[in-house]
Amino acid sequence: MSLIKPLCSARTPLKCASVILLATALAGCQSVQQVDSAASSPAPKNIIVMINDGAGWGTWDAAAYWQYGSREGTPYADFPQRFGVTTFPLNSSSQPTGETNQSISYDPARAWDTTEVPAPDLPFVGYQYLASVATDSAAAGTALSSGVKTYNNAINFNNNGQPVDYSALWAKRRGMATGVVTTVPFSHATPAAFAAQNESRNNYHALAHQMLSQGHMDLIMGAGGPGFDVSGKPCPATPKVDSLDGCDTQWQYVSQEDWQQLQSGTAVGGNPAGPWRLIRSRQDFTRLAQGQLPSDRPLIGVAEVANTLQQARQDAVLGPDGSRPSGTKAVASVPDLATMTTGALEFLKRRSDQGLLLMVEGGATDWAAHTSACGTEWHYGECTDQPQYGRLIEETVDFNNAVAAVVKWVEANGGWERNLVIVTTDHDNSLPMGTDAQRVAFDPVVNHGKGKMPGMTFRPTGNHSNALVPLWAKGVGSERLAGRVKGTDPGYRDHVGLNDGRYIDNTDVAEVVKAEIGAP
Repeated sequence: MSLIKPLCSARTPLKCASVILLATALAGCQSVQQVDSAASSPAPKNIIVMINDGAGWGTWDAAAYWQYGSREGTPYADFPQRFGVTTFPLNSSSQPTGETNQSISYDPARAWDTTEVPAPDLPFVGYQYLASVATDSAAAGTALSSGVKTYNNAINFNNNGQPVDYSALWAKRRGMATGVVTTVPFSHATPAAFAAQNESRNNYHALAHQMLSQGHMDLIMGAGGPGFDVSGKPCPATPKVDSLDGCDTQWQYVSQEDWQQLQSGTAVGGNPAGPWRLIRSRQDFTRLAQGQLPSDRPLIGVAEVANTLQQARQDAVLGPDGSRPSGTKAVASVPDLATMTTGALEFLKRRSDQGLLLMVEGGATDWAAHTSACGTEWHYGECTDQPQYGRLIEETVDFNNAVAAVVKWVEANGGWERNLVIVTTDHDNSLPMGTDAQRVAFDPVVNHGKGKMPGMTFRPTGNHSNALVPLWAKGVGSERLAGRVKGTDPGYRDHVGLNDGRYIDNTDVAEVVKAEIGAP
């Protein structure tokens, strides 16, 4: 029952009656589940869910063309399970309404309607349909993690305002090690959806506190800590307000009290798993990936940068680099996602002999895609030049490298008979397509060859869309996805060409993970 006190903390909005039931179930089932899983599974079964946040099919193509010269070079190109995924939330609300009816759906015929309309931003009926109502990362992350459709803003809360079970809790009950890795603040929507519960994604301090205090997470990695700006430079003692360097909002994603406990080696909120080991330097992330750091207590890695590893960095601070898609030097003092992911896997495999559940997010792909609204570049909330096509590609390249690192790790740790890898996104953002897409409906991204910027444009919405997104899966249990097909979309088959048009729903990811974990 050690989880009840932190779960019912006054700093979280959870209803204690529901929480006590949840904590009781967790405490009561844990030993039984561990014994049962050990009896039925002689070796651990590791589950790795990888989410390139906000990546529409055009984003995947643009990065593949720049990085490999074709789709065939990607590390997931040969994954046998390939589907489109519907991402719609339960409804269009941003708070619980108490209704149970699914009021939003996906209609393939409307999605690919090429009828022209007199609208400069969205000149085809299909564009307008897809851009009308869409999920946010919180509702989509909740669906991927818990299998529950809900309202936008919800982090593992249903439309009645009640917390719901999710994958990390299922995994911990079986005795598995659990972790989340992201390129954005660690308490942001997607990592939070795999590690917390809250009525609103915007309650960052409460989400971070849950992640750090409840004992159900073994590893957390991301950005969002204090002390450094968006370019990896130390913040001044008195940050300038609205300076666009992120220093004036350095306490947005974690409270000073919790951060002080992390720094002092004190168990945050009485965390039953004990105090966290905090690492920040690139060198320590590398040491972790090399297996040189101990696994005797939970570990949190918060890179020395404000809110994203690379996407929000400032050109004027770092200078030019013509070899990168964005033309801007990278922040040299932070790890890449592949290093973080390898470190997480090496750490978690030593935390439990019952296997691991890890969520890896390329979170800043979405941040780059949101620049479509400006027609100009986005620097920490403001537009200054051009849409961030280059940084969109860089973020997905970083994600692709992380997938390659996972494939390498899997092959060295039991192979595909003992591991399940799912690669997808939570939603499309800004419908990235080819250079003529405002004139030719669904014009594809143009491949100009490896190392060359592809021809692409955004729909200038600055927001998510309801389009199908890709999913690739390989390993034990991945065949379960084929049994959950909801339909076939000829438009997705013909225009996107990543599979035969079959699609599943985002909740099916959670259901397959649940089945592989053996959760009741």
